[in-house]
Amino acid sequence: MFRFEYFDKAKESDWDKFIEERSVNGTFLQSRRFLNYHPEGRFKDVSLLIYNEKNNIAALCPACELDMDNKRTFFSHRGTTFGGIIIDKKHYNAKYVMAMVAELKEFLLGEGFEKVYLKQTSDIFSTVESDLFQYAFCYHGFTEYKELSTYVDYAGYKEDIISNLAQGKRTNVHNCIKEGLIVKPLTTDEELGVFYDILCENLAKYDTKPVHTLDELIGFKNERLINECGFFGVFKDSEMLAGSMMFYFSKAGCAHTQYLAARQAYNKLSPMTFMYYSMIDEMKKRGYAKISWGTATEDLGRYLNMGLITSKEDFGSSYCNNLTYALE
Repeated sequence: MFRFEYFDKAKESDWDKFIEERSVNGTFLQSRRFLNYHPEGRFKDVSLLIYNEKNNIAALCPACELDMDNKRTFFSHRGTTFGGIIIDKKHYNAKYVMAMVAELKEFLLGEGFEKVYLKQTSDIFSTVESDLFQYAFCYHGFTEYKELSTYVDYAGYKEDIISNLAQGKRTNVHNCIKEGLIVKPLTTDEELGVFYDILCENLAKYDTKPVHTLDELIGFKNERLINECGFFGVFKDSEMLAGSMMFYFSKAGCAHTQYLAARQAYNKLSPMTFMYYSMIDEMKKRGYAKISWGTATEDLGRYLNMGLITSKEDFGSSYCNNLTYALE
């Protein structure tokens, strides 16, 4: 029923047009416009275009090849958050999805892949729910892994933003307001540099670095993701105490906090809480239905960071799962 073809640069415009105009669960994160920020050679791209019998694109599958435990592995593209099967509305029904998953499995095993990991787009960033994919993958022998994520759903939120927060968070916000803290967009490259320093300082305590370089963030702001990302800072007078990078998934009505960081020297004042509160308020004003905080788990959901999830719960958050399907 379907034909599988590896991606090449000649198909770049077809790929992005499908993501932006036809897919029901594709986002800019799977577009070549986004993925191309990675330098050539960083990943071995084995992404697939999936064609129907009329030779039209029915779905895409962004992926890279990895060596895991000395086994050739087809892995949802490491250059982005979600990969999996990106499909259009016409083919999102039981007949096509069941066949597509079965044929994709057969194709990948026939190509010599010994492991497969497909991370589907989370429901909160999609215009359809993923139940059909969940059934199809499990039916065809894939193992399901769940990563717990949190988000604020404004539909279930009281109009007065601060009243949705736990008492301790409300106190922190009131104290920040008394201290004269304000939030404003970061518009210059220099401001992004200050934010990046704060971000690096935060991550250093975990002995890690940001996924993106400063130059990449500046490129997102000025060129690559002008309409899909934004940066904000918490200021006391002229000093930036905290910052955030936001991704905008307009089709799904969801904003996502890609990065949140605060100067550790000001922890007593809790500018991070003020950053969370301010982003909830700002994204509601911008008309988004939801704001996502991301996962609180590691290792495909095997470890839950209880401190992190509890902190997100204090903002009146709801829960969802990010799903990965594996052949191991």
